[in-house]
Amino acid sequence: MRCSKAKRYLEKELDGELDIRFQAKLQSHLDKCPACKVFLADAQKLHLMLSHLPKPEFPSWIHGQIMDKVHRLEAKNPGFFRRYKLAPVTAMLTIILSLWAGVKVGIVSYNNIIPEKTESLTLTSIAYGSFGENTILDNIAENGEQGE
Repeated sequence: MRCSKAKRYLEKELDGELDIRFQAKLQSHLDKCPACKVFLADAQKLHLMLSHLPKPEFPSWIHGQIMDKVHRLEAKNPGFFRRYKLAPVTAMLTIILSLWAGVKVGIVSYNNIIPEKTESLTLTSIAYGSFGENTILDNIAENGEQGE
């Protein structure tokens, strides 16, 4: 491991952000490199001194100023869709495209389920489960009488 990489790992270690798998590599480098040991000692001293300093407080009005500037910049340079008010147009096109795709899928699915050249089914043939055979109702309709 190079010293430049070790120094980045040391900074992460002091912040408590160093991954466990890199800690062993860092420790083996520190055992071999006296310059990095000195850097670690200096960084620990600096970290200790900075941790005792009071945290700066920002004025309450600064948030308002930042948000005002953001709104002014957005108004000054509106995006493409905002500038031309295209949000409703894109929503409508999306709906139309979805409906068109749904109709196309429905047509293809319907044509695959019911082929064009099929024998027409009647309610009685479905109800009695006749598949090309004569049923009692067919005999009545043809002969006008009930028979076997």
